[in-house]
Order: sequence, then structure tokens, then C-alpha cells
Amino acid sequence: MAVLADILRALMVADSLPRGAREAALLAGRDRLTAFVGVEVADYADAGGLTGSGLSNPGHWLAHHADLSQTQGRSIIATGRLAKRFDAVAEGISEGVLTSDHLTVLKKCLPRNRTRYRAEAFDDHHKMMIDLARELDFPSFKKACAAWVSLADDADPDVTAPEEQDLGIDFTDNGDGTTNIKGLILTTDALLLKEGLIRIAEQATQTHRQQQQQSAQDPAVEGSAGAGSTGEGPTGEGPAEDGLGVDYSISEYTLRPVIRRGRRYWMARALGMIANKANTAPKDGTAPDPLLVVMFDSESFETAKHAYTSDEPELPADIVFRPGYQCETLDGQPINPLEAFRIALNHRIARCVINTTNRRVDLGRTSRLFTGAARQAIIYRDRTCTTPGCRKPGRTGQIDHIKQWQHGGTTDTHNGQLLCPEHHHHKTRTEAQQQASEPF
Repeated sequence: MAVLADILRALMVADSLPRGAREAALLAGRDRLTAFVGVEVADYADAGGLTGSGLSNPGHWLAHHADLSQTQGRSIIATGRLAKRFDAVAEGISEGVLTSDHLTVLKKCLPRNRTRYRAEAFDDHHKMMIDLARELDFPSFKKACAAWVSLADDADPDVTAPEEQDLGIDFTDNGDGTTNIKGLILTTDALLLKEGLIRIAEQATQTHRQQQQQSAQDPAVEGSAGAGSTGEGPTGEGPAEDGLGVDYSISEYTLRPVIRRGRRYWMARALGMIANKANTAPKDGTAPDPLLVVMFDSESFETAKHAYTSDEPELPADIVFRPGYQCETLDGQPINPLEAFRIALNHRIARCVINTTNRRVDLGRTSRLFTGAARQAIIYRDRTCTTPGCRKPGRTGQIDHIKQWQHGGTTDTHNGQLLCPEHHHHKTRTEAQQQASEPF
């Protein structure tokens, strides 16, 4: 563990660094100093230094003497004990590889009420976790650790999974027009439900905005004219529907609190819409598109397939450290490969196996717009808006030509990028301004 003088010298050197590198060095110094303090106080407490202070918890003792909250004090001690116990963690802190965010994730991998299996698994794998921190950005590191925790829990013989009879949902009527819903469902079912709620919520929001715009242009338009609305769409031709055939023509009185409360409120309302859809036959008689897309790398997919078709009860937790490992939803939610393969068998999800393809996605100059497989391929590849710092999900994004169509750009994956609507509009507007300012 670095001594205090080494940490202070590193902080002094940070003054001479350029902007960006300087801030990174200061944050690394903060984490090293925090771990150093945690180790010192933990040693002091273990040696009986807190006797007579009236405080038995070293985190509370530190909070009292350093003017910190008790939560901050406990966090510093936990960091110090982590660095004291694992030399690789101390080394990562000294190198500036592990930030406070990394340490928070590592502490969750080794919770207080850990089983013997989890403790032994962390002892075996923590060095590989720190190697991942050296190789990956923080969001990718966090997802890898979350995947490791999931697989470690599945393989843990001391962890009892909920019995089937434990699963269930309870409805409690509040007597005021609302109902509390509480229960326990499978994670994969929860992901499917959440994805469905988000889809409907976004479609409902878009429909309402269109109604507002048309109402502003023509006050006589029905559909959002107040509590006396007839339930017709903005054109007055019938109920306003989305691709799922659900009626979203709600009165203005009902919609106003929805807009204020945002997506969470929309999702609550979408539960009723899903129930309505479940009791309504589709117009064309075809099955709806899968709600989930799971991104597999080819080796993980084959490993899960082999495990499912054999008598192996689970996958090894260290599969996440294999180079190229990937098994997550389109939004980056880690998912157990074996569980993903199980539910894929009944077609409730669509799988996208990386590095393998059997679909034509190069449209060349035959099409101006990215559609079908070409659009899906870019969404699956980019996942979020490609503008630096923007993490908006692909489901709301738009596919943009890197080299514009009118300038000879082709409609293929090499010339496409995923942008959120705001950044796509900004890029289009900026290019139009630049073109207008160029001399003829």
C-alpha cells in the first residue's frame, strides 16, 4: 500500500498535467488517500484503539472525528478493509486504475452476508476483475461484475432459489380508485414486462404530442379537447392506435398529470393497456415481435446451448472473464446466458449472435433509408447514441448516414450510425448551416 508521502507527491505532480489528465490524477489520488485512511483506521480499531471512545464501529468513529456522515465513514472503512485484504485491490488503487466507483462495484461483489462459496469465488476471481478494470471503461466493467454476481449466485450451493410456489402477485384495492401491486416474478419475465411497458409508454407519449401539435394548429381537432372528448384520434376518423392496436385517446384532463410525472406514470398506465391487448386478438392474426433482444457472443451462445442440452446445472461464473464475453439485453442489462437460451426456445426473445450473420444488411445505393435488417444491425452494433457522452438507448434512436446520401453515401452498416433524435436533428441542422454558408 502506498505511503502517505507517495500519495502527496503524486497529488503535487498533478498540478503540472494538462486539463483532463489533471482531474483524472486528482480523482485517483483521492481514491488512494481514501483507501489509505480506511486501512489506517481499520488497523487502529483492530488494535483496540477505539476502547474508551464509546464508539465500537470504526466507520462511525471516523465520521465523528472527520466531520463525515456515518454512511461515508462506513464506506471508507469498507474500502480500506478491501484494500487490506486483497493485495491486487491495493495495487489497483495505487496505480490509479480503481476509482471509488470501481471499489463500490467490487464491494457489491463481496457483500457482508456472503456465503462461503461467494467468498471463495471472489478470492479466485478478484484479480481478473481488476484486470478487466484496466481493459474496460467503467460501464462495461460494471456490467461484467453484475454478470459475474448473477452467475456466482446461480452456481452457489448455499443460495436457495425461490421455489415456484413463492412466485406470485397480490392486488390490494385502496378503495380510492387505485390498487397496490406487490409480488415476486422471474427476472426474465420482469425484463419482458418492463420492455413492453416502455414501448407502450413511448408510443403513448408520441401520440399525445402529435395530438397537442394538431390541436395547436387547429383548435377544432377532436381527440384532446378536454373531459368531453369522444375518444377519437386526432383526425376524427376513429380511435388513435399504435402498432399494438391499443387506444391511447385519453382526455386532456387525464393526460396532464401524465406529462408532469413522466415515463414512470406512463408505465403504470401501460399495465392496463397490456391487459387490454392480451384480451384483444391482433388484427392481422400474426404474432407480435419479440420484446427482448439478447446480444450473445458466439462462444457464450454455444456454451449455453451445450449446457442446456446436457446435464450441467449451471455455467461457471468465470465465463465473464473470457475475452469477448457478451450476454445482455439491447439496453445493456446483463442476463444469464443459460436463462436467455431457455426463454429463447419459446420465441419470447430475439437473439443476436455477434460475429455471425445470415441476413443481407448492405443496401448500397438501392435505398436511401435504413430499414429492416440494415437498421437492426446498426442498432445492435451501436446500442446507444454514438455522440460522445450520450447514453440514450437505441430503441428511440435514428439511423444517420455518416457520409450523406446526397453526397454519394451508401446505405450500409459501414456508413450508418445511431443517433438520438436530438443529436440527429442537431447534426442535420449544423450541416445545413454549413452548406448554406459555402460559396456557390
